[in-house]
Amino acid sequence: MLQPPRKFRMITPLLTVSGPLSPENVDFLKQTGCRKILSIGGGFVHPDVVPHVKKNQMEVAYYPFPDCSDLKATQESLERVYNQLTHLLKSGSRVHVAGDISLTDVACLVGAFRKSQGWALGNLLAEAIDISDSVEVSDLISAIHNFDVVPKSSPFKLGD
Repeated sequence: MLQPPRKFRMITPLLTVSGPLSPENVDFLKQTGCRKILSIGGGFVHPDVVPHVKKNQMEVAYYPFPDCSDLKATQESLERVYNQLTHLLKSGSRVHVAGDISLTDVACLVGAFRKSQGWALGNLLAEAIDISDSVEVSDLISAIHNFDVVPKSSPFKLGD
């Protein structure tokens, strides 16, 4: 039986996000067409998940992501993950991002993408807060608000 990961959400047709993965989630992700998993922050792929990823011929890359209270480190990590993800999506890859239990790391990344799409700040923050279960809200808002994205580089611009 296919089982989506906790807090699974489609951000774009090529990008999905969730909390940490379990072995049962890998088959679900493969069924959606995903072949690449970016694990960020506390969302590292558990050893029990690795055999399922290999069996399904999927790729996993891990990117550390600090606690959002360290704004400088958060901005650096957010930029690194955003750039790698943008590169993968521009090449046509279907990508899944797995974050930690609170999904604060994923919420920051989704906020950055929505910012690149030209979403109003209030709307993108509302989505990010919803994704993160309202954890570390003030740090989350600061991280997203201070993220500097060049809209021309986004593969998600509306109307393209």
